[in-house]
Amino acid sequence: MKAIEIKNIEKSFKDGNKTIQALKQTNFVIEPGEFVAIIGPSGSGKSTLLSIIGGLQSPSKGQVYLKEEDFSGLSDKKRTKRRFDEIGFILQASNLIPFLKVKDQLRLVDKINHQSYQKDHAEELFNSLGIEELKNKYPSDLSGGERQRVAIARALYHDPTVILADEPTASLDSERAFEVVDILAKMTKEKAKATIMVTHDTRLISKCDRVFKMVDGNLEEADSDEY
Repeated sequence: MKAIEIKNIEKSFKDGNKTIQALKQTNFVIEPGEFVAIIGPSGSGKSTLLSIIGGLQSPSKGQVYLKEEDFSGLSDKKRTKRRFDEIGFILQASNLIPFLKVKDQLRLVDKINHQSYQKDHAEELFNSLGIEELKNKYPSDLSGGERQRVAIARALYHDPTVILADEPTASLDSERAFEVVDILAKMTKEKAKATIMVTHDTRLISKCDRVFKMVDGNLEEADSDEY
């Protein structure tokens, strides 16, 4: 089953009397266990595409299919529910709640999803990400790389189909950035997730199965000699 399929997606915005086409007609498919990068300059449409895939924006035209169901065509309420169930987000800033301990960042997911704490699953994630010794610490006690590991654990905790990572290493030094991408690649394969990473840093894409480049709203799959 396809994890994500994008069919003829376009996105336009009004700017006064002008119409800005942020995203031109876009099509692609991502399978479970596939790690994909989208590269391109700032303002090229990368984050717009990611937000449409994640159901945070609606496309002007076209459809997003999540596990072969028209995700973009759902009502706001149903799309929000599917987003919580099926999509994990990792952002440039880890966006951890500053007054919650690491283990309680995952408990917050349970509260949102109205379910009980999955202790064994949480412990397995902490162990696989090498952060089991951090679970009783607060975000302010963690390094940037450790915070992003916790963000990855939180994104994976509810067992989503798709992981969307928007510049997840932008605030990290090179060593920590490569470490985070290695973890994303490992988790994608081991847990059969479909992972899309938006990045401006082409050094980080060696672990990706495919690379797309975005220029002025046009998305094209890149050949290996182009990055």
